[in-house]
Amino acid sequence: MARKSRKAAVLLTENSQMDSTPSEYKIYQTALYARISAEEHKRSEGTTIDNQLSLLRDYASDKPYLMVTREYADNGVSGVTFDRQGFNQMILDMRAGKIDCIIVKDLSRLGRNYLEAGEYLEKIFPFFGVRFIAVTDGYDNIAPDAANEGLIVPLKNLINDIYAKDLSKKVSSAFKIKQKQGKFVGCIAPYGYLKSPDDHNKLIVDEEVRDIVERIFELRAKGTGYSGIIRQLNAEGIPSPSRYKYIKGLTSSDRSKNGLWKIDALKSILCNPVYVGDMEQGINRAELYKGIKSRYVPVDERIYVKDTHEALISRELFEAVKKGREENSERFHKNYGKYDSLSTEENLLKGLVECGDCKKNMILWRDRSGANLNPPRVYYKYICNTCQILQEKSHSRKRIGKKDMEMAVEHSIRLHMKLFLDAQSVLEKLNQTEEAKQKNEGYKKEITEIKRRLERAGSMKNSLYRDYADGILSERDYLYAKEKYCREAENLDQKLMERLELQKQYEAGYEKNGRLATLVEEYKNFGELTEEIIRAFIRRIHVFTSDRIEIEYLFENELKDIEDMVHERGGVV
Repeated sequence: MARKSRKAAVLLTENSQMDSTPSEYKIYQTALYARISAEEHKRSEGTTIDNQLSLLRDYASDKPYLMVTREYADNGVSGVTFDRQGFNQMILDMRAGKIDCIIVKDLSRLGRNYLEAGEYLEKIFPFFGVRFIAVTDGYDNIAPDAANEGLIVPLKNLINDIYAKDLSKKVSSAFKIKQKQGKFVGCIAPYGYLKSPDDHNKLIVDEEVRDIVERIFELRAKGTGYSGIIRQLNAEGIPSPSRYKYIKGLTSSDRSKNGLWKIDALKSILCNPVYVGDMEQGINRAELYKGIKSRYVPVDERIYVKDTHEALISRELFEAVKKGREENSERFHKNYGKYDSLSTEENLLKGLVECGDCKKNMILWRDRSGANLNPPRVYYKYICNTCQILQEKSHSRKRIGKKDMEMAVEHSIRLHMKLFLDAQSVLEKLNQTEEAKQKNEGYKKEITEIKRRLERAGSMKNSLYRDYADGILSERDYLYAKEKYCREAENLDQKLMERLELQKQYEAGYEKNGRLATLVEEYKNFGELTEEIIRAFIRRIHVFTSDRIEIEYLFENELKDIEDMVHERGGVV
């Protein structure tokens, strides 16, 4: 076999182009990324996520050094923003080292924001050693001519940025014109209405729920409270707006599947002038071409057009409900701050306590008694709003006093730390036995043998390249043997780490390391329970009944590991 020059092999690598294969493979863990905005989809039927991914798969299929391991996509998302679900997940995987090559159709798929796109191309991708390929733009950041693209790529990104802003401005202007004409431009019609099949910018009455809307307004006008109305609707099994959308196939979210009537949904109906035949739009406005993602628009700046569609209720009924709302608001503001002088207590468990049935956060409720006393008595308790307001029959009633809850949590944390310290103490005594010393010596011998084999595998792998460069091995044989020794080295590395950990566990004076061990050492003699201590140890508190709670701890696996270690060696905690 003719000898191959090592110099020639080096030159081949230096002169390789975007589509050529280096003499020594670097196998890239490759991600394919596709993005399409809603506007692009409307303008071209052939522009789809599937088509983009198909193009990228075809591109990578004949390049053995591009191993496609993941695909990401953002459908209906503008390239102006980089806050996209698929893109964010891809960047997380990149930072975790799961991918080191990203392929897109063209630079605009990465993004149409000139500054952020440049940040990724010029700083972030190079920092993480990530190869980036834009297929139709012919760009590859590791190709020899990539440096010559220093002006072209920023220019393309700038053009993409200008295009996106211009398109956003035109779309915003078109929507505003339709809104001023009284045309509906939302994605889904308000509860009680449907989009006309003949004109999607026109609303028609949904006869299936007409009487529900009328009844809601009538009940409220008669003085029935929000809680009273939603209890009636839920008790009768009338689907809430979110559940009604799910039933009609307008949403596939599991959160909507069994959604109940809530006060927020009821208020949005009672405040919406759409039910008297008027159209109020532009409540939230996004102007991407100005860099404004979304903002709440004051009432006097919204677009209001009267008599655009059939009304579900009379204007008199709507005004009666509105008047009652304004009177309630006036009473609220009149009494606002009346009890501010009463004692207040810090909620140490805020955001941690959840109902074991509905999985929603329980709130700390301040209650008063002794109306004739000055000041009245104040006490605090954790309650589940689902039980309190909706009176859901499937949920058991949950009310736990704040002090009772904090005492239970404190006792549990102290017990948790004691179990860990007791397990460490038992393990320390077990490591002083003759059996433990013999085990320790046995693991040390295994470690020495594994290190010897690792050194041999490394030496063999190094000699392979010399044989390949000298023409003794073919490229195929070289790659096969190299993979074999790499795999052997990985297995030995894993085995070495396992044996080192096991050997350490039999050392005299061994202490379990980890976050839990550090926390226990820091707080083992704490005095008063604080929010800092609670959040250091506890992930979640599940309340099932007033006398049954379950505490989910952070780092539970660390306590389990040391307990298992003790039990496996015949100890008792």
